Amino acid sequence: MPKLRELFASQQRLLQQAREIEELKQQLTVLQMQNDSMREGMRRCVSCDYRIDYKSRQDQAVNKGLID
Repeated sequence: MPKLRELFASQQRLLQQAREIEELKQQLTVLQMQNDSMREGMRRCVSCDYRIDYKSRQDQAVNKGLID
């Protein structure tokens, strides 16, 4: 009978691991979607900051040209 118990215990562990794997796959999917969303948001933010910085440098160059 010990073999039957071992088999049952082994089967239980496999089922538990399968449930954990499925849960981790779901969490991974959610985290990947959040990461993609944040990456897209950062891309917009960086490009806006770049444009603002470029515009301010351009304005400074124009002002220096008028003053000097």
